Amino acid sequence: MVSKFSSPKLLITLVVMAVFFSPYFGSIISAEPLEINHYEVDIIQTVSHDDEAFTQGLLIHNGVLYESTGRYNESTLREVNLTTGEVVNSIALNNNEFGEGLALYNGSLVQLTWKSEIAHIYDIETFTETGNFSYQGEGWGLCSNSANFVMSDGSSNLTIRSHDNFSVVDTIAVSYNGSPLDNLNELECIGDYVFANVWHWEWIFIINLSSGEVVGTIDAASIYPVPLTGGVLNGIAYDSDSETFWLTGKRWPIIHQVTWVPVMAEDNSTSDLPEEVIDGLGNQDDMLESSLMILISLLFAFAAFVLWGNGFGSLTRSRGVDNPPAATKYRGDRE
Repeated sequence: MVSKFSSPKLLITLVVMAVFFSPYFGSIISAEPLEINHYEVDIIQTVSHDDEAFTQGLLIHNGVLYESTGRYNESTLREVNLTTGEVVNSIALNNNEFGEGLALYNGSLVQLTWKSEIAHIYDIETFTETGNFSYQGEGWGLCSNSANFVMSDGSSNLTIRSHDNFSVVDTIAVSYNGSPLDNLNELECIGDYVFANVWHWEWIFIINLSSGEVVGTIDAASIYPVPLTGGVLNGIAYDSDSETFWLTGKRWPIIHQVTWVPVMAEDNSTSDLPEEVIDGLGNQDDMLESSLMILISLLFAFAAFVLWGNGFGSLTRSRGVDNPPAATKYRGDRE
C-alpha cells in the first residue's frame, strides 16, 4: 500500500503552494522601512516680522517676500521687504474670507481661501485682481511647480491641480512610516518634492510627490520665538537665488533665513521620535507579523486537508467512524 504521505498529489500540491506563497513570504520577511533623512535647522539670519500677521502662505520671488495672512476680517495679501521686515504693499480680502495658501504662476499670485471655495488671482506687480479659480472643499496650503499647482486641505492628501483652470489632475496620498500624514498645511514646491508644514507639528516634512512618501524631516523646534507669544510653525519660502529657506509662524515677531543640517544618528533608536511615530512603526510590524501567521496557518490547514484524503467533509469516513475500517471493507472476492 502506498502511504498518503508520499502521494504524488500531495507532493505536487505542496510544491505549487510553495511557489505561490514564496514571493509574498519573501516580501514580508525582507520588508524594510523606507529610509528617512533627518535634518535640523541652521539659522543664517533673523529679521523682524509683523506679529499681527496670521501667516498662512509664504513665497519668495526675485528677492521679495510675498505673504498671505488669515482670520476673518483680517486676511491680507502682502509684499514684505526681506531686509527690514517692513510691509511694502498690502491689500485686504473680503471680511467674510479667510486667507490661506499662496503660490506663484506665470507672473500671477494665487491665494486660497479657507472655506469660501475661491482662489484669487493677482498681478504680482500691482496686486490687481485679474480673475479667480473655484474649487470644492477647504483650502489650506498651495504651491506651484513646473507642471501644476499642489494643494492641501488639512487631510493626508495632496491635490494636483491644473495651472490653466485649477481642475483636479491627480490626488496623492501622503504617508509617513506607513501611516497617513494628516493635517498637511502650508506647502513649498521644489522640483519633484514638497516641503510641508503640518498643523501643530514642530517638524517640516519632505514629501516625494511621485510616491507620496515622506523622505525627510526637519526639526524646526529651535527657531520658535522665546517667549512664544504667537501660534504654530507655518510658512515655508524657498529662495532659489541663495538656495536657502525662510521660515516663520502664525503671529511670530520674527522670520528666519535658514539651511538644513543632517542629523547624524548614533544608533537606530527611535526614542527621540514623537510617540505617534513610534506607535506607527509598531503597528506596521504587528500588521506584517499577523499577515505572516495567517498565511502560515492557511498553508498548514490546506496540507491537513490533503493529508486526510477527500477533504474535511470525508474526515470521519476516512477514519472509519461511519464506515467499516479500510482493512475489512473489501473482504471476500477482492482478496
